[in-house]
Amino acid sequence: MAKTLQSKSKAAANKPAMWQYPLTKRNYLLFAAGLGVITVGFLLMATAITDDPVKYQTAWNNTLAVSVAPIVLVIGYCVIIPVALMMRKNDQDESTN
Repeated sequence: MAKTLQSKSKAAANKPAMWQYPLTKRNYLLFAAGLGVITVGFLLMATAITDDPVKYQTAWNNTLAVSVAPIVLVIGYCVIIPVALMMRKNDQDESTN
């Protein structure tokens, strides 16, 4: 009994690890692009911020801050970042590496 357990553990030790790190350079570039899009969305949102007390009541009449910035943020958070995390290598990419 002990010999069969030892032979199984030796066979498992001789097998190479099949796991590879799933993220590639393309994933990191897409992730960086997503962070860039999110940064642009927050910068667009910040265009409505004002220190002038007269304009305080009309600060949210800015089209960039009210409609464009949330759309850009949703694209960054809900499209680009998940695609960057879930994208896998193609078989063609594996043969070239």
